[in-house]
Amino acid sequence: MTASSPRRPILTAIGRGRPRDPATDGSILEATFAQLVAVGYAGLSIEAVAAAAGVAKTTIYRRWPTKRDLVVAALATETPFELPPLDVDSRTALGLLVRQAIAMLIESGAIRILGSLLVEDQREPGLLDVFRQRILGPRRGMVEAMLRAGIERGEIRPDIDPLVVTEMVAGAVFGHHAILGQTADDAWIEALVDHVWAAIRAR
Repeated sequence: MTASSPRRPILTAIGRGRPRDPATDGSILEATFAQLVAVGYAGLSIEAVAAAAGVAKTTIYRRWPTKRDLVVAALATETPFELPPLDVDSRTALGLLVRQAIAMLIESGAIRILGSLLVEDQREPGLLDVFRQRILGPRRGMVEAMLRAGIERGEIRPDIDPLVVTEMVAGAVFGHHAILGQTADDAWIEALVDHVWAAIRAR
């Protein structure tokens, strides 16, 4: 370039990339969850998930760099759990909580995934810790919020332990289905709610 030549501007590329498509994310996570239910954590492969979702493996890895990240995201998305309305009475909220626990653990198939995570934690230390922190932790927080609201309204004993109440519900649901092989009909659900409510209600 001579002194008299016009100076060309230096073009700087700012790579923002294409925005993520929520539909693609949903397809990947749905396929991941289905694979987890069918073959467990150890049997899940990114190749199979990509094929089921109709995407390239690189599309998955750009979103979730590791298999663990992908699995945790799928569990969080495919096992939704919502805080019962805080303006309903605590007995009703407890019933909603029990039904959500059944939907999340049993009806979704997540209980089979949990079994595979328990096994794989021996081979991949820390896997269950991530599951507890990212999946169980927020849900426990919702249960505690529901119980605190009931305590503030004078409907629930102030001396209850939220963790024990959570374990009462989750343990009963797990034992009824996974250990005894029973299904949860309306009569059983109401009986469980009655028993838990009798233990936590204000006198």
